[in-house]
Parts: sequence; structure tokens; C-alpha cells
Amino acid sequence: VLSCSCLPDSRKDDAPPCTAENKEVIERQCNVLKSDKFKVCHSLVNPDDFIDICIYDMCQYDGMKSALCDIVQVYVDTCKNHGITIKWRNSTFCPLPCPSRSHYKDCVSACPSTCSDIFASSLCEKTEDCIEGCECDDNYVLSNGKCVPLSSCGCRDDDNNYYSVSSLWSKSLTSK
Repeated sequence: VLSCSCLPDSRKDDAPPCTAENKEVIERQCNVLKSDKFKVCHSLVNPDDFIDICIYDMCQYDGMKSALCDIVQVYVDTCKNHGITIKWRNSTFCPLPCPSRSHYKDCVSACPSTCSDIFASSLCEKTEDCIEGCECDDNYVLSNGKCVPLSSCGCRDDDNNYYSVSSLWSKSLTSK
């Protein structure tokens, strides 16, 4: 006969490691999840556990804002899995930094236009799913992770091989 038993949980209480000074401020910041902006999801995803995790993490990391932004992102992602999309970032609350010549959007194509495929976003399989992220400004496309002017993109040959402007320039020099 096999018998299994659990050992008692002897860990000390997992109270957030806050100082008296920062606990109230951190609780107020984490309670943003109870605000009207997130209310549309409350009936599907209770924010209380997320708030508790937020308070614990922010206390653990001395009020680090990225801990707040990370847990809000997880809450928003959980809501999205339940069919609720929440627009929550802005220029002052958890802004998503974008590289030069690009800007933040809460819904961008999962397949952006690039130098090697400038029509990617229009030919991409149309779904209701989009992702938040950075989108190149008008007349710019992605090339090696950076937004470059469309005019600096290369071209394709008859076999659909892509050539960057720099490779075309060096080929024209070597062929003369």
C-alpha cells in the first residue's frame, strides 16, 4: 500500500515587502486596474489577484514602474483572451518606446511592410487579431529592424531575389 502525505507549509506569510512610506503610493498605483478604463473586463477577469501581484512586485522592486506596466499588460492580455480589447497605454502611462521614424499604435499589423515586401501588411491574412506595437511613419518601411525611407529600399529581380540599394550600388561599381 502506497501512502502519500503533504508536508505542512512552513513558509512565512508572503506579505509584500513594502516600507510604510511607499505602500500607500504603490497600492494607489496598482488600483488603476479598478478604474473605469479596465471596468469593461471586470466581470470576466477579476482584477484583485492582479492588484495583489502588482503590489507585491512593486514593493519587491522599490516602486519600479515597469513592474506596474508588466502586470497591467498581463491583465490586458488576459482580457484580450476573453475577447475584450482595452486601449490603455498613452504618452504618460506605461508608454511603449518606439524607434525613430515610428510611432505607437494599440493595433498594428502582425506583418508590417518591409523593404523586401512593401505590400506585406496589405497582403497579410486579414484577421481581427492585431498586436500593439510600433508602426513606421508614412513613407517609411522596416529594413533590418529600423524604419527607413521607402525611397532607400532596393528592388527585386525576375527571380524574386531582393537587392538592397547598397548591394546594387556596389554591383554597379564592380561591373564597370
